[in-house]
Amino acid sequence: MTRRHFRHFVFYPFAALTGLTSAMWLAAPFIAEHYLIAYFQKQDENVTVGKLSIDFFPPKVDLKNIVINDKNQDTLTLKRAIFEVEIWPLLTKTVHISEAKIEGLNLVVAQHEKDWIIAGINTSQFITPEDQQEPEATEETAENPSAPWTIKLPSFSFTDSQVNLSRQPDLNVPAELDKFVLTNLSIKDLSGQELTWQGEVALSALVNETTLSLESQFDYSPLQASADVDIKNTRLLIESFRHFLPSPYNEGKGQLDLAGSFQFSQQQVNGAPVFDVKNLTLNTQVDNLNLPLGEQDKVSTKSTSLSISKANARFVSADQLAATGTINLQSTQSFFAQADIAAQFDKLTLNTPFDVKRDKQGLAASGKLDVQLEQPLFTQAEQKAQLDMLTLNTPFDIKQNELGLAASGNLDLQLGKSSFAQAEQNVQFDNLTFNTPFDVKQDKQSGLTANAASTILDMNELSLSSESLAVQNQQLHIALNDIALTMDNDQALTASLLAEIQSHDLSVQQAGNTADYATFNLSNTLSLQKNGDTLSAQNSQLSIDIKGLKGTQSDEKQFSLGAAKLTADQLDVKQTNQQSPAIKGTNLNFTSESLDSMLTNKKRIASWKNADISGLSFTQQDKDFDASLAQLSVMDLTVSELVADAGNKQTLPPLSHIGSIKVEKIEATQDGAKIKQITTDSAKVSLILDAQKRIQNLVFVDVEQQNTPEPVLKNPNVPREKDAKNAVSNTQDAEQNPAFKAPYYVILDAYDTTGASSIYVQDKSISPTLQRSLDIDTLSLRNLNTQKKDQATVLALKARNGKYATLQSDITIWPLADKLTLKSDLVIREAELPPYSSYIANVLGYQIDSGQLDLDLKLNADSGVLSGNSHIVLREFDLGGRKESSSVIKAGAVPLNIAVSVLKDSDNNIDLDIPLSGDIEKPEFGWQDFLLLPVRKALFSASSTYLMQTFVPYANVISIAQFAGDQLLKIRVEPLIFEAEDDELNDSQDAFLKQLVALMKDKKDSQLKACGVASYLDLGLEKPPVSIDNDTKETANNLAQKRADHLKDYLVKEGISSSRVFLCSPEVDLSKSSKPRIELNF
Repeated sequence: MTRRHFRHFVFYPFAALTGLTSAMWLAAPFIAEHYLIAYFQKQDENVTVGKLSIDFFPPKVDLKNIVINDKNQDTLTLKRAIFEVEIWPLLTKTVHISEAKIEGLNLVVAQHEKDWIIAGINTSQFITPEDQQEPEATEETAENPSAPWTIKLPSFSFTDSQVNLSRQPDLNVPAELDKFVLTNLSIKDLSGQELTWQGEVALSALVNETTLSLESQFDYSPLQASADVDIKNTRLLIESFRHFLPSPYNEGKGQLDLAGSFQFSQQQVNGAPVFDVKNLTLNTQVDNLNLPLGEQDKVSTKSTSLSISKANARFVSADQLAATGTINLQSTQSFFAQADIAAQFDKLTLNTPFDVKRDKQGLAASGKLDVQLEQPLFTQAEQKAQLDMLTLNTPFDIKQNELGLAASGNLDLQLGKSSFAQAEQNVQFDNLTFNTPFDVKQDKQSGLTANAASTILDMNELSLSSESLAVQNQQLHIALNDIALTMDNDQALTASLLAEIQSHDLSVQQAGNTADYATFNLSNTLSLQKNGDTLSAQNSQLSIDIKGLKGTQSDEKQFSLGAAKLTADQLDVKQTNQQSPAIKGTNLNFTSESLDSMLTNKKRIASWKNADISGLSFTQQDKDFDASLAQLSVMDLTVSELVADAGNKQTLPPLSHIGSIKVEKIEATQDGAKIKQITTDSAKVSLILDAQKRIQNLVFVDVEQQNTPEPVLKNPNVPREKDAKNAVSNTQDAEQNPAFKAPYYVILDAYDTTGASSIYVQDKSISPTLQRSLDIDTLSLRNLNTQKKDQATVLALKARNGKYATLQSDITIWPLADKLTLKSDLVIREAELPPYSSYIANVLGYQIDSGQLDLDLKLNADSGVLSGNSHIVLREFDLGGRKESSSVIKAGAVPLNIAVSVLKDSDNNIDLDIPLSGDIEKPEFGWQDFLLLPVRKALFSASSTYLMQTFVPYANVISIAQFAGDQLLKIRVEPLIFEAEDDELNDSQDAFLKQLVALMKDKKDSQLKACGVASYLDLGLEKPPVSIDNDTKETANNLAQKRADHLKDYLVKEGISSSRVFLCSPEVDLSKSSKPRIELNF
């Protein structure tokens, strides 16, 4: 090339190009500023440009101090903006931005209804109707692929900028103002093409009062991506953006602080994305939150923090994922309300390390849940729950796959002072601890299995109350050990455990009734099976122990038990379908101490020192049972006792006190019982009767309510075995529907009384008060059997009354005979009779002044027909007057006490032999008459002849007749007859008067009553009139009175004391057979 060619083709073009470029470089800032100003002037805004610099080599734009304002405010200010691109990389389709920076940008954005105004420019002018139409679908045209552009940005910063936003969608509502402050946005080493990018980003911003700080390194491509994210100093204030929130959330307040970091990665594995999050650390802090959730719903907290640490997560799909880490939650003074539900607490601490994995093998989760809750309060309507402290510690390990589920761990719960209330019901306690390890497995082959080595519940100061119930329990301990439960696929259930329950100081009050105990212990090994419709439970090594049991009813009844213990080797229950459960017990033993049962504070029902049951085994279903008992014993038994006031020494003895009762070898069914031996020791019975024959020491019935015993039917129809057989034979389907059930049978091999036993009777209804004690030396019974008709029962009795009186009886009786069948011997020696005078007088009609009884009684009964003999010896036996009178002779009857005196021998004894016979089936038969009336008959029969001979010398005065019905000798005193209208004694009356004087002198203790009687003959009438006038009656009375006076004068003259002769009022006898006379009576 020549120099000329160089000038024309190289130098000049290059010089022109250089000049043109320089001109454009020099003119470009002015041209750009011109058009910029012109554009904003069209928008009614002014633009001030501090500096506008445009470079071409390399391309670079530098703006400084740009200000855009309207008439009212600056709508945009820019301190500086720089943008520079390197030229040579463009040749390789690479945009290399060597410098990019924005500083001090302030922008005003406003919304008026639907118009958005940015930096004073209304953007609605740029929207055309075509822009608002839906874009039409166009067919994609294949483009020739070409190499993509690459962008590199070594550094970009956006600092000290802000956007002021004013929103007024409704012009009638005041505008809402927001401020977005960008403190720093920096991008470093950003590079990428198409969808593949990498770089570093750091952001620090402020939205109103909310701050945000974020740093991240990222590397993204469609096949894989990774990012390190670090969030710092992020604080969110609800008040600062509440207008962005819907109602009612926009009324809330509070702040949220957030900090965290994590590493994120994503990659394609087998054509599917796999997401990984590693080293996740997240810390959130919420302070002074008060957030409404509805009209009555809200949540608030003074301080709540949530942190996640050491967390890693991997997500392939919903069926393949893994996560590990630790969650920690702390909250103070928090509150939640929804409708009528409210919950609040002072402090909550939750810490949960976890490890969760799910893959083709199934789901596996392990970790630990630690929760501590202070002063929680939960309410819903009338329900309320309040606790001082709740602590929950639960490590767990759960695995689940297509074969089944396995879960293990330990539940440890502790509650401080707590109270629960619902309406009138309240439950509270001081503290509660619950701990149970668990191991649960379920698979398709073996079904469900669950095991727990030990489950323990402890509770202190439990209190439960309702409208009518109050329960207090100082301490409760429940331990369930070796718990094992299995359930197969057929729903067959098997469970077993060892239970221990301990309770101290329990008190129950309900409707005025109270019950409490000092200690209660229970231990038991339980095994439970359910197979189909059959349910069975086996209890072994059962032990129940209770001490200090007391109870009081509202009606003053009281019960106390010092101690009791029940043990059982086995106690089983089995139920099939809807049948009654079958119960079986083996070797049950029961012991008790210090039982006391009171009707009131002063009335004891029963008490004992010890009561024991040993060797009890039984089976029972519905009404059928079969039981056997080795021994039943009761020590120091007291029945029915009046308790005296303190300091009162005059106490009544109890109705019964028994030193000991021992019952050996009992076998019982629903039909009857068989007992080998009953032994009572030192049995004392005391019967105290008051003046109305009421039992004073019988506490079961109030003294004022005791009724006089009604007479018992003489022939009660007692059901017999033959009656049952007849009823069954005469009843249709009797076996299925029995119309009559035989009486419960009793078989007793032996009964014996030992020790100092006695029966004491005090009867205040008679005078003098009866006080007698019968000391029992021997009381025995053999072979009592109410099942065998031909079985005889033997009863033997030996007893003493005082030092000398003895009683001995031997009775053989056939209790199941259709009619009474027995053989008996009774021997009584030296029995004093006067104390029993009042009882015998009811039958004999006479008091006993003195006497001693010897009795030999033989009494047999054959099918209700009685036979026997009574040999009686009465020593010094004296009868007084009749029970109702102390006079010697009354109403013309000579009492038996005068008659029997003639039976006494030279030793002043009466010896009688009395045959006995009778038939108890006869309606008139009575045992009292059968035993005592023969004695009265014998005494009367032996003395009647003598008495008739005694009064022969006085035949004119005395006439004697025997009255079998009254069993008395009736002695009639003849009247003294007068001549009509005559009042003087005459010679025809001499024989009568002499015998009367002799009788009264012979019977010095006799007294005579003389009653003058006038007849109608004394009135000169031949026939008795229907009535007489008063004057006539007075005349007749005077005549009768004179006759009585003349007789008394005669007797006194003959030496009879005037005090022994009584005159009664005169009478007039108008009967047809009446005679003038004086009626005499001794």
